[in-house]
Amino acid sequence: MAAGGSKRLGRAKQLLPFKDGFLLEHTIKESVASNIGEVFVVLGAYQKEIYSKLQIENVQILLNENWEEGLSSSIAFGISKIASNDLRGVVIVLADQLYFHRNVLVELKKLIEESKNRIIISTYKKGSGPPSFFDASLFSELMDLKGDLGAKEIVKKYKSEVAKISFEKGYLDIDEKGDLKLLEEFDKE
Repeated sequence: MAAGGSKRLGRAKQLLPFKDGFLLEHTIKESVASNIGEVFVVLGAYQKEIYSKLQIENVQILLNENWEEGLSSSIAFGISKIASNDLRGVVIVLADQLYFHRNVLVELKKLIEESKNRIIISTYKKGSGPPSFFDASLFSELMDLKGDLGAKEIVKKYKSEVAKISFEKGYLDIDEKGDLKLLEEFDKE
C-alpha cells in the first residue's frame, strides 16, 4: 500500500531517500526478494512522480484514483483488482515501515503454510498490524472496506482465527515531520 497523500508529512513519504534508493523502492525490493508471490503496488497520491522513479521488474502497479478516501479504500481497490487471480490470499504491506525486511514475509509465509488461520498479523513492540495475511475467503469483506482504518475491523471480527508473527519494530514508520529523525537514526545503525 503506497497510495497515501502523506498530509502530515507534507510530501511523498514513498519517495524519501532510504538506503540506496527511496522508501517505497526498498519495500518493493524486499517484498519481491521474499518470494512470497506476486507483488502488486497500489499507488494514488504522487502516482506520476512515484511511477516515473520506479524501475523494478516483476511488479504490477495499480492506480487507485480514490486514494483520498483512505487506506481502507486502497485495500478494497487492490483486492478488487486481484480477486479473480485464483489466489490463496493476500499479504498487505505498508510502504513506510522502516524496519521492513524480506524475513518478515518469509516468516509470514511459513505460518500461512503451516496454519489454517484465515488471518495473520504482525505484532509490534507497540501494537500490531501489517504485514498481514488475509485468506481469499475474506476478499469480499476486504472489498467492502471504507475509511482510513485499514482492515482492523475484519481482524476484530475474526479474532479467534488470527495468528501472529513478531515484527518488533513494525511500529516505526514515517507519518509526520518529527518522524524524519527515524531515518537519520536508521542510517546510523
